[in-house]
Amino acid sequence: MMGMLLFTIIAIPVLCFILGVLFNYEIRKIYARSQYRLGPLLSMHSELRDFLGSSRILQPLYDVLKLMFKETIIPRSARKSLFISSPIISLILAVLSSYFISYGGLSLFADNPLSIIFITYILIGVSLFWVLGGLASSSPWSVIGSRREAELMLVIEVSLLSSIFSSAIISNSLSIGGIMSFQLKYYPIILLNPFAALVFIISVLGKLHFNPFEISEADVEIVSGPYTEYSGKLLAVILSSKYILTSVLTGLFVNLFISGGLILPPSNPYNQLINFIVFILECFIVTFIVSIVHSIAPRFRIDQ
Repeated sequence: MMGMLLFTIIAIPVLCFILGVLFNYEIRKIYARSQYRLGPLLSMHSELRDFLGSSRILQPLYDVLKLMFKETIIPRSARKSLFISSPIISLILAVLSSYFISYGGLSLFADNPLSIIFITYILIGVSLFWVLGGLASSSPWSVIGSRREAELMLVIEVSLLSSIFSSAIISNSLSIGGIMSFQLKYYPIILLNPFAALVFIISVLGKLHFNPFEISEADVEIVSGPYTEYSGKLLAVILSSKYILTSVLTGLFVNLFISGGLILPPSNPYNQLINFIVFILECFIVTFIVSIVHSIAPRFRIDQ
């Protein structure tokens, strides 16, 4: 029993990270196509395979691995302890949030009677420590980016909470598992409250710093915002937390609005496998929608 629990504790974040890599590949590919670029190649040209491999579908993973072997530079003016700990705590919180997602009926804490409250607090914490990390660097670009991120949080977090708790009110449950069971018994909440689903998608764009809410990471203005002074392993930690957060947010949308992939009662391994596959497909569809909006929407100016 303990062995199975330990396996689950390790497997869920690994699964979220892998899905985050694939989702970010999808986002990059669609964004590139919208600009008439190829983007990361799924099948590499024959003359480049000896040097670059057969595919670039794992390009987001390669980015993390590359940074793991780069030098980590800490600015002299930075508050060292907070500068180092903020990305690590953000990653830990992102990993914790992954335990509250139901993966086609398979989960660790989704059936907790207060799982909605727990995951909302954790998701706020991820963004909060990104802000603190930027402030700790003492870089003017990072400070501006952190200030913008804090301003964005005031809008995005409220919108995200309102859409999440609208599902809880409709299903009369503060448990993600309970909300999914309600949808399996009645209708997907996206049909009962499509406005809340739309607000959630918009909040995801802001939470992940996609257009039109890319103000905190505006490359042409403030380099990389809160992460400008991060490099090496610490930047790899930030990217990893973003990949996991991408999986968590798409998975949470699927759980709260389209029944979490539950098309069959999870009463036997066969049904659980079918539900898991449906869950993954629904997550890819949600990522596709987010990618399309990110690709076609302009970025708001900070004064807008």
